[in-house]
Amino acid sequence: MDKVEKEFGLFTKIFDGIGGNMKNFIPLVKVHVNNRLTHSVAIHQILETYPIEAMKKLGIKEKTSERTLYRVLERIGKFFPVLLERYQQFLKESGLADNRQIIDFSSTYLEGEKAEFASYGYSRDKRPDKMQINFGIATGINGIPTAITIQRGNVQDKKHMKQMLKVISKVLPENSLLIFDAGANTKKNKHDIRGIKHHYLTLKPKKVRKYKKYIQFFRKNFGSVEEFEMNERHYYCIKKREGDEILYIFFCPELYEDQIKAKERKFEREKERGNKILKKRKKEKIPSDKGWVELVPYLQKTILNLENPYITGIEGFFILESSVDAEAEKILKLYKERDKAEKFIRNLKEGIELHPIRHWNKWCIIGIFFICFLANFLINLTEILSENSPVKNVKVLKKSLINLSMTVVYPPNGFRFHILSNVTPKILAIFGDFIRRYEDKSLNLRW
Repeated sequence: MDKVEKEFGLFTKIFDGIGGNMKNFIPLVKVHVNNRLTHSVAIHQILETYPIEAMKKLGIKEKTSERTLYRVLERIGKFFPVLLERYQQFLKESGLADNRQIIDFSSTYLEGEKAEFASYGYSRDKRPDKMQINFGIATGINGIPTAITIQRGNVQDKKHMKQMLKVISKVLPENSLLIFDAGANTKKNKHDIRGIKHHYLTLKPKKVRKYKKYIQFFRKNFGSVEEFEMNERHYYCIKKREGDEILYIFFCPELYEDQIKAKERKFEREKERGNKILKKRKKEKIPSDKGWVELVPYLQKTILNLENPYITGIEGFFILESSVDAEAEKILKLYKERDKAEKFIRNLKEGIELHPIRHWNKWCIIGIFFICFLANFLINLTEILSENSPVKNVKVLKKSLINLSMTVVYPPNGFRFHILSNVTPKILAIFGDFIRRYEDKSLNLRW
């Protein structure tokens, strides 16, 4: 936080004037961000977890209360549109807004049932028993996120996309490329993207009947196929123009083999499951005037092998839709950059420990999302500032940060001094000489 603040003045530019009459508002925001970058404890445990010396380093000059920490979070939530606009303005001024944006959506679950955003819906965390809150992020290929949106847990991606387009249109230059998956791919969304003078690249939903029509076109025009290799996989592509849209029809032999093997394994599991159910099944009984009639299951055997119903004939194929006409290899490389958004979301959930959400107040929920978003942004920006950062995983980075420690010594008959320890090569690679400013320069003069 200190390094980014010194380089860019980030916290001052985003939060200045938001605190109103609240004292130490920006230092208290740093306390929340610091918590997410280290132990990620609940808010009511922050004051017990971090010593007063750590609070002073963050700029807290007087004793604060748990209620004040909650008030800060609420205020962040209430001013979220203003803060996000300032954040995007900061990206513009700093030249950090990439014109190639990856958009992705996810969800996190909530402890409790009274939060305004909470709703039962599809759970990416495999917790359908819990209420969900959906969120979307947009991040540049350069690794810098540009926007976050928050919606109810039952909002579909294609509807959530409308809100995302409103937000990112304020920060991106014209003719930017938006990359997203099939979940948000609708004619309306693609029309809206062109309406705000941007381009799109997305995956066509895998509907068998429609795919087979394009697979037939692929086979008829195989003479004009583009062939290339990427990540030890071979790809064959044929382009087809439909109106203002370009369809990139890909076939990958390695992908075909992987999908066929996976579907065969699934079929074998289902057959074994069926055999077990048949053995365990109890005979059904139906009452009649003559007595109880038992229904005995009968297995009809055939000499033919069962066909795998999971194999559809489109294995190995996928189709990308775009408003951009370019080389097939370049288009596929751009689409594969989607893993940056997936990593950002994974870092939010696992590294920053966004889930589960324990707040019920609407503004606190929005506030904790923005705090986690900002903490993840600080990590990505620090990696860019340190040219050869050896740590790409947030969990590993947090372990290194937690091990890095400053010990404050209070001698009985002397002046207080502090010792910086566990300065590993990884830490030096990330922070460089900036870390030396925390060393006590007076120790050499005392002994």
